[in-house]
Amino acid sequence: MVFAKKVTKTPAVMVETKKMTAKDNCGMGMCPKMKHFFVIILLIVNTILLISVFSNQTRLESDRVGGKDNYKMVQQIYKSDAFKAQQKQQIEQALSQYQQGAAKQAVQAQPAAQVPAVTQ
Repeated sequence: MVFAKKVTKTPAVMVETKKMTAKDNCGMGMCPKMKHFFVIILLIVNTILLISVFSNQTRLESDRVGGKDNYKMVQQIYKSDAFKAQQKQQIEQALSQYQQGAAKQAVQAQPAAQVPAVTQ
């Protein structure tokens, strides 16, 4: 018995691939140029906000001490040698208190040395 080969026609599928360029990419989302533009806008807005925060900081400090005149006097106080010496003395005193407290805690943490019992 001889078998005959059946030939069936199947539809041919053609797949076409195409390299996409940046110009073609704009339709699918944000163009690279638009991304750069967006980042630059964000940097400019961020810079403006930082400048406004730092400029308001001086105004807040002057309001805290009672106005611009008082703020200028406070700045003079901070720059004086007497104020610096007083602050240094207070910091050294606080540091010594903390060091003494730490030493006391270290002594309390160590077990007491056993003293031999005195017998008569």
